[in-house]
Amino acid sequence: MKVLRAVIVTWTVLMAGCGRQDDAVGGGGSADSPAAPLSAPVDYLAANAAGKKAAERTASLAPVQGAIQMFHAAEDRYPGRLQELVEAGFLARVPEAPPGRVLRYDPADGSVRWVAHPVR
Repeated sequence: MKVLRAVIVTWTVLMAGCGRQDDAVGGGGSADSPAAPLSAPVDYLAANAAGKKAAERTASLAPVQGAIQMFHAAEDRYPGRLQELVEAGFLARVPEAPPGRVLRYDPADGSVRWVAHPVR
């Protein structure tokens, strides 16, 4: 009787494990899917490069944002244009835009950001 019970339990466990392979740990899927394990290193490197570019764009704006805040504290207004920061000595030069981007400055609230270059 115990042997029969052991065989039934073993058979049940084996049959439960023979389900669809898509549900396996790790996401499953075919080798050509975007989350395939074989493409993980390439996906990681691409995401890392995109993150680096975004961080560089943000970091390049930090001196400009600091200069805008110092100008605002000294003059009690935001500069009318970024070149005014250079003329007043708060900034050495306006940074050059990365490829495909332009620097947008809003004198109403002092915000500055990189935006995609407009198509002409």
